[in-house]
Order: sequence, then structure tokens, then C-alpha cells
Amino acid sequence: MTQTPTSSPSPFWSQPAVERALTGAHDSDRLSRSYLFVGPDGVGKWAAAMWVAKCILCYETASGSRPCGTCDACRRVEACTHPDCHVLFPVRKSDEDEDIEAFLSAKRTEPFAVVRFAKRANLAIERVRELISELNKTSVEGGSKVAIIAGADQMDKDSQTVLLKTIEEPPPGAHFVLTAADSGRIYPTIRSRCQLIRFAPVAPDAISARLQSERNIDPAQADLIANLCGGGWGNALRLATEEVEAWRQFAVTFWQKAFQIQTSTLLEEIEKAFRKRSLDQVLEAFDVWAYCLRGDCARVGDLSSRRAPSEDGAPIRDLETGWACWRILRNGRSILWVNVLPRSAVAGTFLTLRERLKRS
Repeated sequence: MTQTPTSSPSPFWSQPAVERALTGAHDSDRLSRSYLFVGPDGVGKWAAAMWVAKCILCYETASGSRPCGTCDACRRVEACTHPDCHVLFPVRKSDEDEDIEAFLSAKRTEPFAVVRFAKRANLAIERVRELISELNKTSVEGGSKVAIIAGADQMDKDSQTVLLKTIEEPPPGAHFVLTAADSGRIYPTIRSRCQLIRFAPVAPDAISARLQSERNIDPAQADLIANLCGGGWGNALRLATEEVEAWRQFAVTFWQKAFQIQTSTLLEEIEKAFRKRSLDQVLEAFDVWAYCLRGDCARVGDLSSRRAPSEDGAPIRDLETGWACWRILRNGRSILWVNVLPRSAVAGTFLTLRERLKRS
């Protein structure tokens, strides 16, 4: 499991459209009973969901003053200990208790944190049923109840069917906030019953500047991270950790030498380096290689310098070749989701790249 703690100034950082939509609904006392927050990992969906929960459960009586952020209810929502705020998120069945504590600990420290586990996590139907059972009980504090379901797109069909019935006819006072990176994996019938709020990827320049000012990261590394994080601040923080940085640097070095060494040596290096890597690590390596390829392609247009082609990286001679290599990388990354060994996908991708570059 990886997590990245730090502090975030606002639940709506770099999301002005989201802030307008939610604060406007709150100020007019028109918060929806069911929301679906969609956007990249680490972009602030969880932070915004907690803000909605605080608005609903805050002790402050004046609606314009909620959430106050200081009352006991707000503090317990933030600590994920409020008895009427129920949270559900993907965990590994074999390590459920450990994963729950790890996830909540990370989110308490940094609401934007991206929490990933070594093995695939999911939202089992048993846990969805337990949530619904809690929502059908009388509110502990006599008011509303809030259910936050993070990673709702990781529910299987049976879990979604069970949840749909409850969202169609919610228990009295129950509110739902679902978050997802891919809304296409959620039943259209669930989507249609939720108010959709889209979180936009944050611009790389904004993420890079914040990494430099708050984390004292070197500008070049900050730019690299900002271009790899998919527009999510939490994901940028995860990529800035020493462990991930070391893997990212390996991926850069691997790319720089992959087109100069013998094929047999390349295959040996792939077997050694990728034999025991997780899917997340291999996906991140492909993202790094795409970034490196963009740099190699940029040299094609640098006619004014008239420098000799770099000895590192892919020897791109023209933009047509660059686009071809980009498609090869994209296809190699996509087959990782099929039942194929990661090292086989890496080997096939680099052999195809080398063959294409020979023809340029």
C-alpha cells in the first residue's frame, strides 16, 4: 500500500466549477440527495465528499455558516468517526481490516491522498449490504445520514444492483456521495439518479508550481511529476515519494539506453527488472516512457540548434516516426489490462519500437 500525506488548503483546490456548483447548491439549501463525483485520482473528490457530509451533519444552525469546521460533528466527520457518516471504499478481501485502517489513516492526514494496495481491491456485495443496513437504521444523532462510497466504479454488477434499489428509494434522511474515476463502469440507472459533478484534471503548471513551493522539489522533477500525475494533486504527491521517484528514475534510464544496447541484453534487462513488478509500477513506467518520447520528438523540431541527435532515448528522425512510436507505446500500455505478463508486454513493446525505428 502506498499513501502520501501532506496538507491541502481547500477541498476545492483548482476546481472552481465544482466549488460554484456545490456551494451554490448549499447556499440555496438545494444539496442533492445523491451525488456522483467523477474525475482523476487525487483531484479532490474525497475532500469534496467530506465537505458535503459536514454541510449535512454540522451542528451550526445557521445554514450560511455550515460547515463550521470546528464543531464536534465536523471534527468527527473529518476523522471518519461520526456515527451517521458511513464510508465505503475498495479493500482486499484477504486484508480487509488492515486496508480499512490504512485507507482511513491516509485520508485523515491528507484528503487528497491516493491510496493503492499491492493487490487488486474491490467493493464486495457483503460490504454494500452492510452499508444499506446501517442506512435503514434510525440515525444515531436523530438527524440525517450520509453514505460516501469512494471508488464506486469498482463495484461489481451484483453490488451495483443492490445499491440501485436503495438509491431509487433512499431511507429517510439518507444522502449518498459516490466517487469514481470512470463513470462508464457505473450502471446508467445509478448515474441517472445522481447529480453528476465532474472534476477537471488540474493543469500541469499549477501542480508543478505547488510541488516546488510546498515540497521544495526541483523544477525539472516537478514538471515531470506534473505531466505524469494525470491532473490529480494527490497522485502528484504519491509520485513525489522517494520510493516512486527511484522507480521513475529507473524508467527514464531504461528508456535512454533501450535503443542502444543489443536485443539480447535488452530482453535480459526486462526479465530482471519487470519480473516481479506490480501492475501500477509497470503502468507508471509506460507513462514515463511516453513523457521521454515527447522529449525525443521535440528534438525533431529543434532545427535552429543543428545539434547531432542525442545518444540517449529513441532516435526519432521525423514526426511520422514519433507518432508511430506513440501508438506502439499506447497499445503496449493497453494490453497490460489483458491477461498478459507485464514483462511480456514490455518486451513486445520495445521490440516493436526498435523495429519501427530501424525503418525510419
